[in-house]
Amino acid sequence: MTDVMLCAFDHMKVLTQQVIDRDLEPLEMEPLLDALEAINEGTFEAGAVSLPDPDGGAPEEVGGDAAGGADEPTDADGTGDTEGAASPDAGEPSDDTSSTDGDGGDGDSGRKAPDTIRVEVSRLNQLMDLVGELVLGRNRLLQLITEARTEHDARADTDERLRLDSLLGELEEASDKVDYTTTELQSAIMQTRMVEVGQVFGKFPRVVRDLAREFDKQIDLTVEGEDTELDKSLVEEIGDPLLHLVRNAADHGIEPPEERKEKGKDPRGEIHLSASHAGNHIIIEIADDGAGLDPDALRRKAIEKDVLTEDEATDLSDSEAYQLIFRPGFSTTEEVGQVSGRGVGMDVVKTNLAELNGTIDIDSTPGEGTRFTLKLPLTLAILQSMLVRSGAETFAIPLYAVSEAVRLEPGMIETIQEGEVIEHRDQVIPVMRLGEVLDVQSPGAGGQRADRFTEEQDAYAVVVNVAHRRAALVVDELISQEEVVIKSLGDYLKSVPGIAGSTILGDGQVIMVLDIGEMIQHEEFAAEEEGAEAADADGVPAASSK
Repeated sequence: MTDVMLCAFDHMKVLTQQVIDRDLEPLEMEPLLDALEAINEGTFEAGAVSLPDPDGGAPEEVGGDAAGGADEPTDADGTGDTEGAASPDAGEPSDDTSSTDGDGGDGDSGRKAPDTIRVEVSRLNQLMDLVGELVLGRNRLLQLITEARTEHDARADTDERLRLDSLLGELEEASDKVDYTTTELQSAIMQTRMVEVGQVFGKFPRVVRDLAREFDKQIDLTVEGEDTELDKSLVEEIGDPLLHLVRNAADHGIEPPEERKEKGKDPRGEIHLSASHAGNHIIIEIADDGAGLDPDALRRKAIEKDVLTEDEATDLSDSEAYQLIFRPGFSTTEEVGQVSGRGVGMDVVKTNLAELNGTIDIDSTPGEGTRFTLKLPLTLAILQSMLVRSGAETFAIPLYAVSEAVRLEPGMIETIQEGEVIEHRDQVIPVMRLGEVLDVQSPGAGGQRADRFTEEQDAYAVVVNVAHRRAALVVDELISQEEVVIKSLGDYLKSVPGIAGSTILGDGQVIMVLDIGEMIQHEEFAAEEEGAEAADADGVPAASSK
């Protein structure tokens, strides 16, 4: 029925344009009119009518109008009216408010519509920046009060302590109010920037319909959680990755009707798109009931393309084999088409998500289907982090990447194939020493790098996990958990591996915020390069550095 409605909409557009152009060429309308009549009489059967193409040619190309450009109300970037009631139509903002009372247009309901005002997005961005500065100021105030209380308690003069105790108490009470108000203001501003992810989901029924026609498949799309809210800046960025995943499901995932019948499946395939909240993150899932991913086929293709050696491919688990599709230039499609086969796309999807501090996970069962799970933060501006020290430097690790932290005991770090690992909770986890990765020097150690753990020196391992990549990050000290405001490093430093940005602590210290996913990937690549160089020198094949 959805196909009939969309086809009718297409015909209305063409007819309207014909009136404008004074074009009197007749359209083939009979099958469409028959389908509409059948819907009206309740006798319509899906697939019983072949709907005409109003353009008289091949189905529309996915993207552009098919992706929602002219068919659904969208803004310039194609994500829909993502600003809702808090955005201008175009150009200048409007300060007019509009309200409806019971005697107005909605006379039957007698309800008063909420007053609204349109505001430029730049103003919301400015408010968010100011809230970020306020958070930094609050952290500075709390730090000063803590230092003042510590110094006050250390004073031996009883009379002076009693005189300042009351003043410090009032100051702490006032700081608590500032802390509470800042948190509430931050939450309110963030809520103002939230828009429904359904504004992106809304274009996919048309996309799936056009893809089904192009591939001669029968595909149903179900959508769930379209009212889930996400920061506007993220909504604008996730459209393209989601579009590629939906295209991929329609092209590679869903089988042709004849093949599905042979497998005992419903001839109509299904793609399920859903969104939900999980703590400070949003979870978006794209699932299909198609052929699924074949890990053995992925291993064979990796060997053919010289991505992996036979030994390395054999050692891959199924979940690791699924990750091969994110390699640049990797494709299992033999024929190159408009939608797939070029070997580009999935690597771009992962890169785009990484730039949003997001991750993508794959769960697939051959013959039953594939599920892609995207995990994104609700906002990019402010995040919870764990502060750690390596040498004389302090770093912030985003809390979403932290699984747990453990104190290292003598003998916990072992060496396997020239790589350090720890065994924790029945898992072997590779070790990354933060001091070595970032070349941090220990203070007064004569150039020795930080976090060189010995029996006489305490150290900690922060177990981090990003998109199936795990590592134990060795640091000298765990400081605290703190809410930080990420600041960009600018164009000249934005490509530093493993660094997401910077922030300012309450004591005024500027520290780096780590990009754990990129750091792990960079270290894995460096290990592969070292292994390849060593193999070339010895004349033997390089071992996998997984």
